[in-house]
Amino acid sequence: MAPLTVIKPQPEAVEFRTARDGSLTAWVRLQNTWEGQVAYKIKTTSPKDFTIKPASGSIRMGEFHDVQIVRKTAEEGGSPESSKKVKFLVQAAAVTTQAQKLLLYAADKGKAAGRTKFWDSIPKEELQEQQLPVKLEERDEFHDAVEESQEQSVDATVSELWKARKARAQETHRHCSSANPAGVTVVQIPEELKAAKSGEALEEGPPGGAAGAGGAGGAGAGRGYAEPAFEDAKPVRELREDELAQVAAEKAPLRQKGPAPGKLTGQDMDDIVSRMTKHGPDGKPVVQVTRPAPAPSEGEVAAIGLSEGPAPEAERKPLQLASRAQQQNQKHDIVLQGHSRPITFIAFDVSGKVLFTCGKDKLVIAWSVPEGECLRKYEGHRGAVWACSLNYDEGLLLTCGADNFVLLWQAETAQLMFEVELPGVVRCVEWSLGLCLRFACCCNGFKAKPAAVGVFDISLEAMNSRCVTSIEAPRLPSAATQVAWVGPYREWLCSVHDGGLVVFWNALSGSELYRLTAHEEAVSKIAVPADGRLLASCGRQDMEVRLWCLAKPGSEDGSDSDDMGGGGPAPELMRSFTCDRPLNCVAVRPSLTFSEAALEEADGGSCMMLAGGGQDARDVALVGAGTDVDQFEPIPLRFHRVSPDAASGLEPCPAEGAWDSKLRKGGHFGPLHALAFSPDAKLCASGSEDGNVRLRELH
Repeated sequence: MAPLTVIKPQPEAVEFRTARDGSLTAWVRLQNTWEGQVAYKIKTTSPKDFTIKPASGSIRMGEFHDVQIVRKTAEEGGSPESSKKVKFLVQAAAVTTQAQKLLLYAADKGKAAGRTKFWDSIPKEELQEQQLPVKLEERDEFHDAVEESQEQSVDATVSELWKARKARAQETHRHCSSANPAGVTVVQIPEELKAAKSGEALEEGPPGGAAGAGGAGGAGAGRGYAEPAFEDAKPVRELREDELAQVAAEKAPLRQKGPAPGKLTGQDMDDIVSRMTKHGPDGKPVVQVTRPAPAPSEGEVAAIGLSEGPAPEAERKPLQLASRAQQQNQKHDIVLQGHSRPITFIAFDVSGKVLFTCGKDKLVIAWSVPEGECLRKYEGHRGAVWACSLNYDEGLLLTCGADNFVLLWQAETAQLMFEVELPGVVRCVEWSLGLCLRFACCCNGFKAKPAAVGVFDISLEAMNSRCVTSIEAPRLPSAATQVAWVGPYREWLCSVHDGGLVVFWNALSGSELYRLTAHEEAVSKIAVPADGRLLASCGRQDMEVRLWCLAKPGSEDGSDSDDMGGGGPAPELMRSFTCDRPLNCVAVRPSLTFSEAALEEADGGSCMMLAGGGQDARDVALVGAGTDVDQFEPIPLRFHRVSPDAASGLEPCPAEGAWDSKLRKGGHFGPLHALAFSPDAKLCASGSEDGNVRLRELH
């Protein structure tokens, strides 16, 4: 077998650490150093005594897996033998064929036979392996105290660490006291100074008449007190002003708030800090300790008589913990896990503080942004929910689904008000921007009833609705998959059909205004910004994103005075971009205007559009699993400059920052079906086949 080159273990040994309860745990990071996907497994000569999590798996290019090895206790069936007799082996193989990717995908879904067949398909000469030596961390004198100090404050930490030193200091003091010869001058330290430095005697000062004055009683008032420590000791003399200042200067670095036995030097504190700083498998600090800055307390300063006024209160800095994510400067998405089936639609409210998500699990869920907490669930549909639309002014929410119903809810309370039944599956619903409660929807045909696009008015007093406009087949080219209000005043209605068609209608009369072939084949989704003059579309087969201008401003100054005549749309292609994957959804920045999109010098800048998709769910394991491009990530697009030899278009935003996959952990596992910008364009949301919704910060 070949040596291990496609994976790099960090560290190259199994280093066990002994915890307070006696258990042994080790971490090994496996870094993929190959140009594609790599599979691995870890073996041990004593599988009954050790638990390996995970014992096998696959790593994509540029990523890593952290493997935990835990020794089982006697209660769990482990033997008392030493771990140094155990051997660990890492085996790895490069994933080179589509069949191997499919087997690993089956293994990730819980089918153990897929992993077995994969390793059976690897020739022996292509299998790489490396043995990892075992190391056991030696416990030192302060190990238990340091571990306990991580859960306590700095004061408790110092107290625990210096219990032993206090006993030794007292023992030394007793020894010096018994060996003290007669005739030696002894200076007693007040109780406040004893707390700072226990068991220490001051050196003898110059002779003088201060001793007699101190013996006369009361001569040392205001400077503390002094009394003999031994029966045969000379009377204690009083300290002079310069001696008091010298004592205070020596004691100040050691003074702390409250009693602190033992002398704590700077070297000792550095030793404590180094022991309390814990390192992870990658060698970087996981728990980082900041050395506190001690300061003298008010009681100590007053006891020595250095200052007549109150001393400033000592400021003590607590332990500062830095997580591993902060140390590595990684960006993590906020994952909303409330749906059990694929996501079909997502939308922010106008405040940007609430996100509504629809899924095939018959649920609509409202989430708080950016906390990601579930606010409420709208349960009433008897089939998959395909779309929703919020009227923020009235606080009303519309939802539509595969059960042929459009439901009206009170958004704040999730109370169902009434329902509208249509002939077939309702694929889309959208409120009209106006004072009246009017919405448009599209439904499939069922039996003798044809597919239709309808406009309805709602009466809250009567709690009913009436159909204002109905556009049915054969005027419809086919069943519509999406409807939207467009135009400078949202006076037009457009519908999306098979064959890449987008048809524009007069919302009042139902007459056809324009028929646009937006893509060569099917149009997956359209999106409209607040400026209704623009429309974005994406195609699944041609893998292209296109930005269309529906109506130019009527005058040079950009006013809409000439649009009041009620003319029809005149779509023109402004910008386009061809992606590397099938596209299912598109989103456009809400604040995007016609003038920004038409600017000839537009180059770079912030993200203006999002596109997403990926291979079908049945092909997930075959395409994109080991490539350097993540198929299931939103693609941020921005404008690029117009050049004389090329038309204006769109280009992907740079990978640095929030979109760099090397700085992120996790992602969708399945094609994207829904995308949305927050109103301020600082966040984007994506919904996928995996049933998760991810919130990501935009830069």
